[in-house]
Amino acid sequence: MTFRSTVLDLLCAQRRQMRLIVGVLIAMGLLVGLSATVVEPGDRVYPILVIDAVLVVAGLVFFGVTHYLCTKRAMEE
Repeated sequence: MTFRSTVLDLLCAQRRQMRLIVGVLIAMGLLVGLSATVVEPGDRVYPILVIDAVLVVAGLVFFGVTHYLCTKRAMEE
């Protein structure tokens, strides 16, 4: 087994929990979007808002792609 396939096996074993994580990340994204309407670029909390937005988007991309690959892999087997 290659390293990639071993890591994918470990991640795919948690596929059911990924849906919950994606749901939580979507809720966090909505809250970040709501905060973005209030915070202006000159505020002291603006850098935290940007960092939070980057982390939420990165998490959504990672778990979304991983869930897609695991679902595709399960359908092939």
